[in-house]
Amino acid sequence: MARFRQRKCKICSEKFQPVFPNEQWCSQEHKEEYAIQLYRQKNKKEEQARQRERRQKEVANRDKLKARKLAIKPRSYWIQQAQRAVNAYIRERDRDLPCVSCGTYTSSQWDAGHYRTTLAAPQLRFDERNIQRQCIVCNQHKSGNIVPYRVELIRRIGQAAVDAIESNHDRHRWTIEECQSIRDEYKEKLRELRAREVA
Repeated sequence: MARFRQRKCKICSEKFQPVFPNEQWCSQEHKEEYAIQLYRQKNKKEEQARQRERRQKEVANRDKLKARKLAIKPRSYWIQQAQRAVNAYIRERDRDLPCVSCGTYTSSQWDAGHYRTTLAAPQLRFDERNIQRQCIVCNQHKSGNIVPYRVELIRRIGQAAVDAIESNHDRHRWTIEECQSIRDEYKEKLRELRAREVA
């Protein structure tokens, strides 16, 4: 009968002389203990696999629910999302400039103020030329403080660009897809702008 090399017991680590090639224990007691250990390891792996699968299903279900919720969001929600992204970009773009209307460099809050309002000219609501950093007082308490806004806007972007803004009466109804695209575009532009400032 072939003799097998000595090996360590899987339970006590003592060396023993195996009789069979698959023998991993030094005694009957340790054989039973090792079998229980293997059974527990197998159960643990199966439980981990079940938990992993459960987590993956939960994530997939959350993603589906999120997608369904977004799918039923009204157009106004997406206009708001796009406007928020554009405004954040404008505030960052103009962060070293004073208020377009009053010229202050200090404000408790900075807005992205429209020269032609979103109600009067919704087609220009995302036009960068039509939006400048503005202090909260001028934007919200002085209805945009438009007269000095126009003077400074001409200085910043030129008479021709201001004339183009003022003469634009092409009504446009923004679609959900357009708003989603604008939101993504301006989030990316903001990231790039901040990256350039850090570099």
